[in-house]
Amino acid sequence: MSQINSYLFKELENLPFGIFELMLNYSKLNQQKIAVVGGFIRDLLIKKIHKKQTFSFVDLDVIIEGSSIALAKFIKKNIQNVEICLIKEFDIYNTVEMNINDIKVDIASAREEIYHAPGLNPSVIDSTIQEDLKRRDFTINAIAFEIQDQKLYDLYDGLNHIKNKELHFLHSNSIKDDPSRVLRCAKYASRLKFNISKDSLDQSQYFIKKWPWKYLEKEKRITFPPGISIRLRMELSEIFKNDNVTEIISFLYRWQVISLINQNIKANSHFLRGLNWIKRLNGNLLLYLLKDSESLKEQYERFYINKKERAILDNYFKIKNKIIIDSEKYSLFSPSEWTEFIENHYLDLDSIKLLISDGGLFWKPFFKWLFIYRHIRSNKNGNDLIKEGWFEGKEIGEELKRIRFIKIDNHNK
Repeated sequence: MSQINSYLFKELENLPFGIFELMLNYSKLNQQKIAVVGGFIRDLLIKKIHKKQTFSFVDLDVIIEGSSIALAKFIKKNIQNVEICLIKEFDIYNTVEMNINDIKVDIASAREEIYHAPGLNPSVIDSTIQEDLKRRDFTINAIAFEIQDQKLYDLYDGLNHIKNKELHFLHSNSIKDDPSRVLRCAKYASRLKFNISKDSLDQSQYFIKKWPWKYLEKEKRITFPPGISIRLRMELSEIFKNDNVTEIISFLYRWQVISLINQNIKANSHFLRGLNWIKRLNGNLLLYLLKDSESLKEQYERFYINKKERAILDNYFKIKNKIIIDSEKYSLFSPSEWTEFIENHYLDLDSIKLLISDGGLFWKPFFKWLFIYRHIRSNKNGNDLIKEGWFEGKEIGEELKRIRFIKIDNHNK
């Protein structure tokens, strides 16, 4: 263990801008324990054990048995040779987010979290590093390195789980307390190439089969507490932005927990191909995952779907149903007729992207309109037509449209 401790200490000494030295000085001056915890320590251990670089340093998680705000202010006052050093306080959880030249440092006062009901946001009380580790999601993220005494806290066998490339939830009610941890599990399985442990898989399947469960809050039954909805959406947003979405959805489907998002998802080649398309098109991935739900009303509540997103889905369904019902008619449409059809319906681009990614009838005309037809313009403008003897009025607009449509129809000839 001493080799691991020495390795971590040397790696932390190399933190930029003298961050580590500042934290160490504060710890000694105030006799308060400070530890680096979570993903940063996990990834250093993976690098050491598996000779694999899993990250480039951008985030640092720190816990202190004392005031997080006081530590942040000390760092800001004494740090040198930086252009940016911003502090954002979150009083409710005694946490601080620092931005130091685009490096994010999250500092939290060591705390214990108490969940008064599953899925609701917890209340917190000041505590110790050991107690703070109990609130972590996975054993591999519940490893802390206390910097002054160079002590490694590994209360849940996280080091061995890293060696064995296993993902273990921290306790038996992890998913009941926060079902978004299933998404994080799939995310880590993809990022780290770790396997979910049997006990964690069993727990996930057991609780997700009961999803969505009901909660009692102030004598009022609520199906989707706001805290859960926000965490689910935030976790999915991070996955959409940074991760291999198709692999993560495949994990959830294979683990039989896909109902956390939408029980009707069948992660076959057609669905996954569409998922790849919606990401490549920079479309709304969440709406793609939800579009085949049995009850969109419940999904709107569960994932905080706003009015604009609802309108995107409404237009998607309206157009999809329309072309299915009268498919023979639309099969004869020319490129200009497709252009007129799409533009007369004032479709949002995200609705178009859903229709393309869906891979159903006539996805190609929507694709061509998105990338070709909508960018084609008439060679003439209104002034050109007036010079040719046209009178101002709607006839000019009709003529410009006719010229444009001829150009669209001749594009591939």
